[in-house]
Amino acid sequence: MNEVCTLFLNETEERLHELGVYHTHREISHQPLLWEKAYQYVQKEQERIQAYFQMITGKHEKVKVILTGAGTSAFVGDTVAPYLAKVCDNQVFTIHSIPTTNIVSNPEYYLEENIPTIMVSFARSGNSPESVAAVELGGQLIKDFYPIHITCNPDGYLARKSDDRTLLLLMPEGSNDKSFAMTSSFSCMMLTVLLIFQMDKLNQLKSTVNWVTESGKNVFNTAAAVLKEISLIPFTNVIYLGSGTLLGLSHEASLKMLELTDGNVFSYFESPMGFRHGPKTILNDESLAVVFIGNNPYTQKYDMDILKELYAEKQRSQLKVLAISNQFMEDAKENSDYYVHLQAEPSTFDDVWLSFPYIINAQILAVYKSLNLKFTPDNPVPNGSVNRVVQGVTIYPFK
Repeated sequence: MNEVCTLFLNETEERLHELGVYHTHREISHQPLLWEKAYQYVQKEQERIQAYFQMITGKHEKVKVILTGAGTSAFVGDTVAPYLAKVCDNQVFTIHSIPTTNIVSNPEYYLEENIPTIMVSFARSGNSPESVAAVELGGQLIKDFYPIHITCNPDGYLARKSDDRTLLLLMPEGSNDKSFAMTSSFSCMMLTVLLIFQMDKLNQLKSTVNWVTESGKNVFNTAAAVLKEISLIPFTNVIYLGSGTLLGLSHEASLKMLELTDGNVFSYFESPMGFRHGPKTILNDESLAVVFIGNNPYTQKYDMDILKELYAEKQRSQLKVLAISNQFMEDAKENSDYYVHLQAEPSTFDDVWLSFPYIINAQILAVYKSLNLKFTPDNPVPNGSVNRVVQGVTIYPFK
């Protein structure tokens, strides 16, 4: 696949610039192409990556892995951590997803001097104050500290300050999103970390990556029209629900809507089972509930239970429900106002791989809603109260 998908077939580049959506649209649309390039990059760097991990495991029997970032970059870790904890050798690696914002404010909770630690930093720009400070604190406080920098900016601080003890992995050109919201940067970093912790299976994972890229492309062909229709609904709050790895993805999906509508659409995320424990009170006549249905047959029972429960709420409110699944499910279609599925045939891929096409659905919906509310997705917060690279952060010395 070498073509870029599109959401605006009949619009010129000039018109997309006028709408303030040119960069956001491009960055969402070229994700499947960049995923192929990210896989090829890891494949090309295979020897260097494996040597780095072998160096660490040759020295230490047990290693703590911290997946870290701020905002969307943190949600990369939240999404992949449950899966990596399952597939990695837990006799060697313990997997933790901890935002840089937590590490910087409370380093003594997370950084332990005598525990060998790999800190995997996800960073679009590599210049966020918290990203820089988290790495510096790791080097200051941990005796055996091993940084891995997964970043989209070859000129950022994390890339420039990488030394011999650092594994620097640069994302494909084009992933350093120019728009306000992170889209292709998120998904490229997510794919890369999934691959580097499974280097022994890299060749077998090629078919999985092929499926991911084709499924991502299919979203533009099969789901975009439905998502555009949904964006016309006058909903004022949206709730994303997902289990396991899809809980972390739900956090990212909710942030995309919040960012691209400048906070005018309130967004929330939760697990299907956790939603009943208080958060369900958010539902009203102006709510849109989105359920990410997983592949795992056991987990899917709980996903379907909340979907049916939400759809039954329509007897009391004007709530709208969107269900998103991998293969077609008649039950999901019957219990939702809107239904999107990726494939006609069932697949057995772990739910973490659904994150890639699923997040494209959320990104597209947020873009369409932003445009309908007369915002400019490339810069939905023109007053500068929130910035592409966070500003206004003071980092204090830790002693």
